[in-house]
Amino acid sequence: MKSKLYTLLLITTVLRVIGDAVESIALPWHLLNQTSSLLSVAGYSFASMLPWAIASPLMGRFLDKTEKKVRLAFLALLIQSFFALAIIKFASDIWAFYVLISLISALDILHKYFGFTLIASMTLEESELQKLNAKVQTIGEVTSLLMFPVVGYLAYLFGIKLMLLDAVFLLIGALLLIPYINVPMRREGTIEEESESVQLEVSRRVIFVGIALVLLFNFAIAPARVFVFSALKNLATGEIVYGLLNSVGTLGSLAGAIGITLFAHKRKIGVSKPLIIGMLLESLGVLLLGLPSLVLLFAGILILNFGRQVLNISFDSLFQRIIPLEKLGTYKGIFDALATLIIPVSQLTFAWLIEHDVGVSMLAVGVFGFGVLSTVGFFILIQKVIS
Repeated sequence: MKSKLYTLLLITTVLRVIGDAVESIALPWHLLNQTSSLLSVAGYSFASMLPWAIASPLMGRFLDKTEKKVRLAFLALLIQSFFALAIIKFASDIWAFYVLISLISALDILHKYFGFTLIASMTLEESELQKLNAKVQTIGEVTSLLMFPVVGYLAYLFGIKLMLLDAVFLLIGALLLIPYINVPMRREGTIEEESESVQLEVSRRVIFVGIALVLLFNFAIAPARVFVFSALKNLATGEIVYGLLNSVGTLGSLAGAIGITLFAHKRKIGVSKPLIIGMLLESLGVLLLGLPSLVLLFAGILILNFGRQVLNISFDSLFQRIIPLEKLGTYKGIFDALATLIIPVSQLTFAWLIEHDVGVSMLAVGVFGFGVLSTVGFFILIQKVIS
């Protein structure tokens, strides 16, 4: 039964990623065409990120309260489909537009957390967790790589009316889940696995120390985008280079997901080693982005995104392994809320430093060192947790 649900998760992920592409192109461009103001585009980013900062812990706890998690995923997709249609109706009302964007984003949390919990309920074996998580990411990255150019062209032709396609895909995803909406989701396994699960119920203090270390690491890595814009701001073809960098970054993320998908189960790579490798690669990537070389800029973005994907997949697997299923959504929500807040704080901090004539290369060396120190601290912590 869970293998069927996992297959449906992969299908709904494809549909959701296409919908994300539609939303991330059609919605901000509609706002820009309506208002001719960049502030409206910034408002779109704020409205879509705000639920992750506020609603993630609430949504996660809500999901934890019931074993009928498929039902919540079904309702999330169904209601999102309605909101996608409503946003066409209220396209000329900017404030209603922002509210609907926030509601769609908030419901997206439930669908993603449902998938996160589903995988956690299927196995506690590290390599199998890595493989299951990596498959979802691989499917998402491939879909994103193929669909963004297509969606961009369709958005040019149809504008905000393209949200009708988003609504249709969301509705299809909801309908696919109907046969399973009453299926309970609980962690099942052998006596040995259940015993291992009990042993892995670590203290809240250890969990929050781990989250704190990862957030400190994220603070050091987040200025990557600021470093890129600093390098390109005086380049005549900056927009073109930035577009190419995004494509290279997507390829790096895809390579990381495919790598874990192919080797996680066969090579039994576990969680801790790829997690630490991902953190070190991200640290190296940010260092390269801060050095004055266009070639190193491309190398840095490739390494950064490869490392980020490996880290994210491995961190998800670690989270799923050590957190009891009945608390998984709550802790995931707390982490996502904090991670969402830490990124703009870090980027504003480093942008301010650069604007006040602090050297980018010096900052890059500093965050590289800080990233390595955070990695060492996290390595020591997880050895205590999973040894």
